[in-house]
Amino acid sequence: MGPLDDKVALVTGASGGIGRQIAVRLAESGARVIAHYSSRRESAEQTVAAVQAVGGEAAILQADLSHGDGVRQLFAGVDELGGRIDILVNNAGAGETSPIGTIKEEEIDRMYRVNFKSPVLVTQQALTRMSDGGAIVNISSMSGLMAQPPGFAYAMSKAAIHSFTLSMAVELAARNIRVNAVAPGPVDTDLINGYRASDDAMRALSSMAALGRLGTPDDIAQIVLFLASPASAWLTGQIIQASGGMRL
Repeated sequence: MGPLDDKVALVTGASGGIGRQIAVRLAESGARVIAHYSSRRESAEQTVAAVQAVGGEAAILQADLSHGDGVRQLFAGVDELGGRIDILVNNAGAGETSPIGTIKEEEIDRMYRVNFKSPVLVTQQALTRMSDGGAIVNISSMSGLMAQPPGFAYAMSKAAIHSFTLSMAVELAARNIRVNAVAPGPVDTDLINGYRASDDAMRALSSMAALGRLGTPDDIAQIVLFLASPASAWLTGQIIQASGGMRL
């Protein structure tokens, strides 16, 4: 028996990296996983295979969550799978590194559509399918807690998620739905693979953490598992800095 037996977990952005490992850890603990992806179906199928490899069960759903129609499409698929969600992990997101002098209006809009508006709309839909006592985990970023020039639009969108998390924790407390966020520091995923051409850049990223290394997807997934499980029953409205000791 696992701590998440008989639970259904929706993980957005689950086609690789952190999202895939979250799906695996939740499934390993007994949850049935609905793994969302935007465009990489083959990668999403690899997530299903990884879940099955640990004895879990997963289904995949495709949707572009940058607009409301895509969110409604996602939940039409959720309804076909039973229409129930006990755990929501808002993991889907996008990055942006333009400085103030060159950033375009559409780039700013994209950051807010993907990183803020999307989790809000997904949460809104999920709540109509979530029983009292559920759990919501928002994946944010350490960037939302610190200055990040360039990349300020990304950082601002993640700071908005922190505010959203706090507000929802209070609003949903009457239903005993716990809402927390995980703010990762630099994690070894495809998002930072571009740095690998420069050893100096990789060392600089690693040195940002007191522990002296990049995070791994499983570092984040283990924290999400804790926040989704009964072990964190007295925890809500928290921004967990999963960063190996940044900003100490």
